[in-house]
Amino acid sequence: MKFNKLSKEKKQHLIVTIVIILAVLAGLGNYLILGGNRHLDTLKQNQVAALGKLEEMQKTIKRREQVETAFKETSDRLTVLESGMATGDLYSWVQSFLRKFQRNYRIDIPQINPISQPGSVDLLPGFPYQQASLSVAGTAYYHDLGQFIADFENEHPLMRIANLSLNLSPAASAAERDKLAFRMDIITLVKPTTAPGKI
Repeated sequence: MKFNKLSKEKKQHLIVTIVIILAVLAGLGNYLILGGNRHLDTLKQNQVAALGKLEEMQKTIKRREQVETAFKETSDRLTVLESGMATGDLYSWVQSFLRKFQRNYRIDIPQINPISQPGSVDLLPGFPYQQASLSVAGTAYYHDLGQFIADFENEHPLMRIANLSLNLSPAASAAERDKLAFRMDIITLVKPTTAPGKI
């Protein structure tokens, strides 16, 4: 069928029909192409995110040995620290420890009161260890006592001194009139029967 042989009215209908079909096809094509492009963009973003996760997992797998080594070192350090915690007969342990440490200082500690029963740590809630405390009293010169306390807390991080009170020593002779009488609490962590985190 030739276009020239058609009547004017049929030509117009044919042209309108072709224009409508082309418009519908263009709209449909545009919709499908844009939708497809959006879908492709989403797929690319998902692919980038998945590749990022994969890379992170591969890095974690490569760091496994480092993590295991760090965990072993931390466990060993915890074991060493726990070996310095009070254990067994707590009063005897603390008294022996204190007497041994005291030897290097010009400080006199004649009074060591009984130790409390182990209880929860009042400094940190939910701490996996328990603590026990006892009061001690004695005499020393100000500088000697300060050196003793500083060295004690620096060398023994699992123990602390609290409630320190100082007074002039009432029983000091004239030569020792600058001597101080002190009273303080020594708080120590107590080694558990099973290590925290181990079942």
